[in-house]
Amino acid sequence: MQKFLPALVLAILLSSPVSAAIIEGKVYSWETFEPLKNCIVTINTTPVQRYVAVNGSYMFEVEPGVYLLEAYYYGDITLYANETVRITENGTYRIDLLAQPVIEELNVSAPEISFELGNGKRESSWPVVPVFIALTVVIAASGYLIIRKRGEKSDDEEALPEDLEELLAIIRRSGGRITQKELKQLTGYSDAKISLMLTDLERRGKIERVKKGRGKIIFLKE
Repeated sequence: MQKFLPALVLAILLSSPVSAAIIEGKVYSWETFEPLKNCIVTINTTPVQRYVAVNGSYMFEVEPGVYLLEAYYYGDITLYANETVRITENGTYRIDLLAQPVIEELNVSAPEISFELGNGKRESSWPVVPVFIALTVVIAASGYLIIRKRGEKSDDEEALPEDLEELLAIIRRSGGRITQKELKQLTGYSDAKISLMLTDLERRGKIERVKKGRGKIIFLKE
């Protein structure tokens, strides 16, 4: 019996479940602040784990370490979000992601420029090429900035989504001043969604948030 005891102890240890931390959360759309359906969430474990978040929710089991959490959505426009997560001990970690449009880098290719010499041979005009490339980059960058400014202006002028209008109406009824905790109680929204909505309103210049103690007070700027 004593000969089999070490083997029995080893078998029990190997069969014991290995505890791991859980990373879970939701992916939200930058435009509507609603859960982003049918997106792909990945985490760079070994091997890499991938999760198709049908209703925007995901969950991974990981060992302690530092990981890169990424979310992709492929529709009319491509949306992307990422977050670096440090896991120090076992437990459940809640990480919500806000997916935003991907802005691709401008790729500028200059055509070949040449001139004809007196002997009929065509040679590249090397002093002209760098100047042409520089001008092309400047023109492309200027056009991009103009389009971006127009887009920002149209975003400011367009009507607010219903949920943001609802939030502003609650702040107005409270005399233009309310705490973030009170907003959560009145709307029933989660902390993550309230925070995202207030960030959007602050970006549009509608409100201002001031930290007081452990909470925040929201002031109407209209």
